Amino acid sequence: MVKGKTSTGRRKIEMKQVECVKARHVCFCKCRQGMFKKASELSILCGVMITIVAFSPAGRPFSFSIPSFKTVINRFLTLSGRGPLEFRGFGVK
Repeated sequence: MVKGKTSTGRRKIEMKQVECVKARHVCFCKCRQGMFKKASELSILCGVMITIVAFSPAGRPFSFSIPSFKTVINRFLTLSGRGPLEFRGFGVK
């Protein structure tokens, strides 16, 4: 390390809502990509099925799923005793 320069390293971020709307949007975009990357790694390393649905501060939906959203949701509903979406009147294609 160069003498005279100090590194702050990794710091713990206080969990509170970002006040500035523009900064909140930027934070959401960065965190969303990181969350999707971690979900992909979890799926690859552990062989799990995973689905994430997130809504931006502006209300736009974003989703990530391995293998597919329909497959994961139908498996969840079947194992929880609610039955697949097709049999519940949703007609998912």
